[in-house]
Amino acid sequence: MKALRLAVVAVAYATVASAQGRGAATQPPVQPPAQPTQPARPRPAPRPVAPRVTVRDQSGIILPGTKIVLSGAATAELVTDEAGVTTLPALKDGTYRLRCEHDGFVTLEREFVVRASQPAALEVSMNRAPPPPAPPPAPAPPPPKPALIPPSGPPVRLSIVDFLEKNEIGRGEPLKESVVACNGVETVRLLQLKDPVAEHTHSNMDEVLYVVAGDGMISLGSQESQVSGRTASLVVVPHGTPHRIERRGSKPLILLSTLSGAPCPNATK
Repeated sequence: MKALRLAVVAVAYATVASAQGRGAATQPPVQPPAQPTQPARPRPAPRPVAPRVTVRDQSGIILPGTKIVLSGAATAELVTDEAGVTTLPALKDGTYRLRCEHDGFVTLEREFVVRASQPAALEVSMNRAPPPPAPPPAPAPPPPKPALIPPSGPPVRLSIVDFLEKNEIGRGEPLKESVVACNGVETVRLLQLKDPVAEHTHSNMDEVLYVVAGDGMISLGSQESQVSGRTASLVVVPHGTPHRIERRGSKPLILLSTLSGAPCPNATK
């Protein structure tokens, strides 16, 4: 009897285990609860870049005092310091233009691109300006204006014979000179000689000597000419020519002297 009860229990246990095994095979596996998804974080905007500009000449010498003009999405005007350096304002990504000006150098314009990933430094090299062209030659001076002829004096009518009767040389006079006519450009004199006239020169006047009466000698440099009133002698003395006059004979030598270029105020008695 006891053995029968143990067999029944064993059969029942096997039946229950078989049923549980079939039930477990037909049920789907249990999934763990899904975790909530996190939204993607936005990337930070690139920070503006403040480029550092260094200006030199072709030989590498720094150029302080260079004017820098920035144009584009931002504008600014700056000047390089004693080290030839200036710093531009903070710039966003983009394309900009620099204009560099310095006395004695060719003005330079240059485009550059700003990127957050690029180094914020610019090296600028400027060329010296060529020397200025030589000034054109000065125009030729205008030709000199013709000298104005001073006004002439009034007409003169003179009788030499009548004039000598009233103005004859005295007994003790070696030379008597009388101005008989003059104007702005010449003087006419009547010369009465007893003693020789020493050698002299007129630097800026020509002289014409006409023998009225008497005999004498007129020398031009080393050349001597005999003159006489009987032959109506005439001698022209160019300016700058040394000359002298002598009387030959017992009577005074009388000459009419015309000085060209000696106006009335310059006549000498």
